[in-house]
Amino acid sequence: MYPDFQYEEITYREAASGWREGVYYPRTARICPAGEPEADESGKYLSLHSRVWREIEETGFGIYDYEETTRFVTTLPGSNYQVKVVLCNPTQAVYSCHIRVNGVVKKDGITVAPGEEREERFTACMTDGLFVLTFSLGKMEEMDSQVKEGNIYVRDVSLALLPEKEKGEKPTIYLVSDSTVQSYERQFYPQTGWGQVLYECFQGAEAYREYPARQCTYPNIARTYELPGLVIENRAIGGRSARSFYDEGKLDQVLEQIRPGDYMFIQFAHNDATAIRPNRYIDPEEFPWFLQRYLDACRRRKVQCVLVTPVAMRVPDEKGVIPMSFAPYREQMCQVARTQGIPLLDLGARSTAYLNEVGLEESKGIYLWLEEGEYPEGTYSGGVSDKAHLQEYGAKVYANMVAQLIAEYRVDDALAGLQELVAPRPVEQIPKPAKFLDESGRTRVKAADSVTGFVAQEVSVENGQGSFLLNWNPVTGADHYHIYAKRETDLTYELVREVTREEKERFATLPFTAREGSLWQYYVTAVYGNGRESHASKVVEVDLRE
Repeated sequence: MYPDFQYEEITYREAASGWREGVYYPRTARICPAGEPEADESGKYLSLHSRVWREIEETGFGIYDYEETTRFVTTLPGSNYQVKVVLCNPTQAVYSCHIRVNGVVKKDGITVAPGEEREERFTACMTDGLFVLTFSLGKMEEMDSQVKEGNIYVRDVSLALLPEKEKGEKPTIYLVSDSTVQSYERQFYPQTGWGQVLYECFQGAEAYREYPARQCTYPNIARTYELPGLVIENRAIGGRSARSFYDEGKLDQVLEQIRPGDYMFIQFAHNDATAIRPNRYIDPEEFPWFLQRYLDACRRRKVQCVLVTPVAMRVPDEKGVIPMSFAPYREQMCQVARTQGIPLLDLGARSTAYLNEVGLEESKGIYLWLEEGEYPEGTYSGGVSDKAHLQEYGAKVYANMVAQLIAEYRVDDALAGLQELVAPRPVEQIPKPAKFLDESGRTRVKAADSVTGFVAQEVSVENGQGSFLLNWNPVTGADHYHIYAKRETDLTYELVREVTREEKERFATLPFTAREGSLWQYYVTAVYGNGRESHASKVVEVDLRE
């Protein structure tokens, strides 16, 4: 057993305070020092008592898992550690458990049979140096309001410092943020995050390659844009705050990959300020504490952290002026940057000034503000009025602002490496979408490289399996095609098949299968040699319901 652990007991005895003045207050943890957990007579394993349950507050948005158990606590000087845990089971009944480090689930769904000895390995990513290891009963997917109680048996825990990563051949910018920055699947076009097009603002953009982020649990969203002298890895994902991005283990995924000499750009506040979503919300006064995790993690790894103030929302006041969005959070970011010498890119101030300069009507072209039928294919065919999220043109405008702020930075030489590569352009050179009026007088925009002629044919069901044919018109220059599908009731599409150019040329119509009992929805994109995907086809439905 690792010799330097101290032990603590964590309990949640008092009920949640609930909603007060628009903010939800969950149960408060009580942490007390404890002696070494009970060992068996031979001293070969520790017996840990665990008590777990889930509570969902009345709106349904706040979900809290309460886990009473023993905490293994120590401090560690390095960055990443290999943790080896050996579990055993001296009883006659199977038990399951999950393991957390610093509140982040590292292993879930562990099942230990009677008499079994099971070894689990994982990487622990340090931020401020505190290492807190916990073992809790059950699988996360099985957590509910019913209290579950039982023992977990630990034979050994060992920690090994992993070697410091070497500096990469070229630096990587990791973008850590929310939906205003994230990359979007083509079905959502023209919705675009500024991180999706930031590569266009650096030298060598014409030679970029694009591919899914590696060793990431959401590769359909997290994308890598590789340039000759720089890599941009967009790990931003919608609905996340500085709290939830960490709690869900997404920061850990970055910390397992990031290298000395890399950059971490951090933009949060849009979801941090949303008190009606308790698992995301952070009070402005507590915001610096949550940011500090990211700053400490970067310092340990010789990574340059860069704070980016939140991009403006299109929410005018009664005089038609757009005020600073999330002002208390921006002020906290500015204060942290000043006191700790962290580079700050004040995108919030720059984007707010720009919106007021161009005016309310013109600013609709920045945001996801679309007429019905303007983009006849995809998610927004019915139109949308969105004051927070960006369309492609707006994302390019704001990405260009980020590039300008990098080029203008003069506080120190922390961004000198990026300043050698950055290539912002006058905003007038950013092309706007080409719009036209159709026969009915409606405004429309047609993407030049979208897949056309997508149809489903010869649908049949037999023995619980549906079969059908999909066909579409070939796209000039395509290297291969991606086919995405989901059930009508699912929230997201999944990549279900890749079709090569040669396969498409040989068999114009291709066979597909899907499970009976659902209305399935499909769309297709063309993928070019550099990894870029075309605009999506229309969605076709395949009805395999009884």
